[in-house]
Amino acid sequence: MGDVIGKGPVRDLAVDFYRVSGVVLVVLGHWLAAAVTYHDGHFGRENPLADLPWTQYLTWVFQAVPTFFLAAGYAGALSWEHRRNREGFAHHTWLRHRLARVLGPCGVYLALVSAVVVALEVSGVTGSALQYAGWALAMHLWFLAIYLVVVTMTPIAVAAHQRWGLRAPAVLALGAVAIDVAAVGCRVPYIGWLNYVLCWGTLYQLGIAWRGGLLGGRKPLLMTAVSAIALAVLVRVGPYPVSMIRVAGHTVHNTTPPTVALLAFACAQTGLAMTLAPAVRRALRSARAQRVVSVANDNVMALYLWHLVPLVIVAVVGYPAGLFPQPAEGSAAWWLFRLVWLIILSMVTAVQMTLLWWGRRVFAAPLPTVDLPWADRWAEPVLLVGAAMATYGLAYLAAEGFAPHGHFAWISVLAFAGGAVLIGFRPTRVGSPVHSTPRAG
Repeated sequence: MGDVIGKGPVRDLAVDFYRVSGVVLVVLGHWLAAAVTYHDGHFGRENPLADLPWTQYLTWVFQAVPTFFLAAGYAGALSWEHRRNREGFAHHTWLRHRLARVLGPCGVYLALVSAVVVALEVSGVTGSALQYAGWALAMHLWFLAIYLVVVTMTPIAVAAHQRWGLRAPAVLALGAVAIDVAAVGCRVPYIGWLNYVLCWGTLYQLGIAWRGGLLGGRKPLLMTAVSAIALAVLVRVGPYPVSMIRVAGHTVHNTTPPTVALLAFACAQTGLAMTLAPAVRRALRSARAQRVVSVANDNVMALYLWHLVPLVIVAVVGYPAGLFPQPAEGSAAWWLFRLVWLIILSMVTAVQMTLLWWGRRVFAAPLPTVDLPWADRWAEPVLLVGAAMATYGLAYLAAEGFAPHGHFAWISVLAFAGGAVLIGFRPTRVGSPVHSTPRAG
């Protein structure tokens, strides 16, 4: 998720560190919460967040998506500034390359998982097992759907920043609050889903403002303090749960869709991240530390996309073979196995990441582009339609999985594929020379 064309601008070490550490925390959180059970030939799962309510506070540690969107906004603004003043710059050129950095690896993941799911369905695997596995391998794709939206909106977000400064994220935040009042307070159906864009868009806009120098001094610390107080009041007095991820059985979920409580939590977290950024930069001054962060940053997309595959493999192999104990939930033995579980998944993931690195020309390649002889005026509309189709496909897969009701989700996968194809089309004026595709950086 670096810069897009050729040699990029000077990167901010703190931003890269937050992007990597945010994904790592989310991955560990997914693994820790995946309490699989196996009895009489059937897989199931425990729900420690519901069964052990105090563990909901742990989500305040592992819910690091807000910091990732903050870092994404900063990086997006930096890349936009770097390309904006270049001769021959076009919005659609920048956006196509930015989206291609995500859709290329994501397309490979969807293609391989889809092939496996179709093969299992044809071979007669039971619908319930296929549905569960398809959901487990797709639930994290919601993040990429929202990421596509905010990246697509970057030109508008940067223009809003240049015109209105901090009023831009403030308006988005107020809009999120108003939507949440309607959804939670007045029980207006479906309207809450708008907060996927407004809430996460607020964090992306804050990242742009951070890059623009509008969040220096004590402003981030003040934002952290005010947001933390608001969060405490909302959780203590309001209808909002402690957990910053979805918990079955709750009438209100802070993330599906995002609520004002999640927004307060996100602003507190990102304010703290900005406050600590100078210290993080100092800690990463050594050449060795910078190399580690650089390598990790290059592989963070692969880690996020593929981190649930080791979970499924280890569970499918280990539990039926009787390799794993199944102690009582919440017992000392259960917590000890949670630690062993993380170690096993980390080892398998290390092997997987090595294989992905060896095959990075395929697994990490940007979406290829194809020149077509049509006028430039069609470039942006076609690109936006493609982004909308890809977003729909990812969002539906995240909600329903690769095999809803035990059957492969053809429509969702084809919507994503169609969107990716449209984004890969690069219009050129009829009769103009076809230029080579700039190398993605």
